[in-house]
Amino acid sequence: MPVRKRTTSSGQSTEYHYEFMQGGKRYYGVCEGCTTERAALAYEKNIRDTVKAAAEQKSVKALIDNFREVLTGGEALTLADAFERYMAKPKKRIPSEHQARTNQTYWNDFAAFMTTKYPEAVNLSDVTDRHAEEYITLLRESGAFVKEVTFTRQGRRRAIEATYTPQCDKLAPRTINARHKAIKAVFAWLKDDAGLARNPFDIPTLDNDTVSRDAFTDAELARIGDAMTMPYTQPIFTIGLCTGLTLGDICLLRWDEIADGWINNKRRRKTGVMLDIPILPPLAAFLEQQRPKTGAGEFVAPELAAMYQANPSGVMLRVKSFLEGLGIQTTAWVEGRSRAVSTKAAHAMRHTFAYLAGVYNVPQPIVQSVLGHMSPEMTALYQKHASREAKAKFLKQMPNVLGAPAAPLKRLTAAGAEPERAELHRLADTLPIEAVREIVAACRGQNRP
Repeated sequence: MPVRKRTTSSGQSTEYHYEFMQGGKRYYGVCEGCTTERAALAYEKNIRDTVKAAAEQKSVKALIDNFREVLTGGEALTLADAFERYMAKPKKRIPSEHQARTNQTYWNDFAAFMTTKYPEAVNLSDVTDRHAEEYITLLRESGAFVKEVTFTRQGRRRAIEATYTPQCDKLAPRTINARHKAIKAVFAWLKDDAGLARNPFDIPTLDNDTVSRDAFTDAELARIGDAMTMPYTQPIFTIGLCTGLTLGDICLLRWDEIADGWINNKRRRKTGVMLDIPILPPLAAFLEQQRPKTGAGEFVAPELAAMYQANPSGVMLRVKSFLEGLGIQTTAWVEGRSRAVSTKAAHAMRHTFAYLAGVYNVPQPIVQSVLGHMSPEMTALYQKHASREAKAKFLKQMPNVLGAPAAPLKRLTAAGAEPERAELHRLADTLPIEAVREIVAACRGQNRP
């Protein structure tokens, strides 16, 4: 009999047991949850059929492919549903809404590639190493699979969806790596759910030979300070150069994120890191002048926020046009690239902030804490050593880079009058303290009777 109850010292066992031979090997065990002989027979038949089918597989790969759910406890998870499942996973750090949308765009491109090229591959478990290698090669050689870019902009009455096809579809190594890592992360997080034996995107990434962005020079900062106007360029450069915030965080800075002389209720949009930044005198003067203009509004610069929410690219283009109008080169040609690369635009403010902090000997842990530019673990480590007192002490040593007054006071001279005096005034804010002391000592010596 294929199933039976065992005889014990106290009588028969309550559970049924199965026992059979397959391919010269004995299989036996308990018919779990079976209270009747009929249920036990069905349980034994299912085990016997599974063992027989497994024995007929011709390779380990065939065994894994055909018995994936049995061997791993995984399930059939489709490519179409994978990203939503991935986002539902409880992660240590929740990505920002912007980053989540970007990652979904990357995943959708890969899913479109699979649907078009390999329509029979419906589930995550159907994706092979060959598929992954072919897609990464595509990214490196000819860019994204879906060439048309879709975006949403805010019209006068409603949001409008628009599309365009870039003139150049080549991707920078950094962008290729970002796409690669985003797709690899989905497979990594869903490996157990889908019963995957390995991650097909365990492929080495490209060397990240990105072009570094330059910081603005003293002369360029002076030109920017003299030419910036409301409602766009003044808040962008004043906030950016005094805080090191990225363009999106500058444009969407809200009044409720500012309290007691600090930006202390704001998370960095890209990483979600909580920021704690002292407000330097030039920014304090700007905020004092700006608050009455915004009334009970949400944003520090409402016109700028509205433009960024409707068309972020338009804000970046406005910054680029402003800088180039001042004779500041914003792009450079790099060998191997089919188009110029941005080297000095909105993000250069962040580099300028970090550069000036280094020049004025602001300790690196404090700079990293203000920029929120580390991994969550490293940021937490640095922030333990970056107290509010330390941030305020060191950052207030930084110069008034735009030449604007630290408080709403009159300038020393009218524009164009006594340029030497105006230049000396600017140098007083930018020269190292040792040089300032030498000049003061020399002046005092000349003034002695």
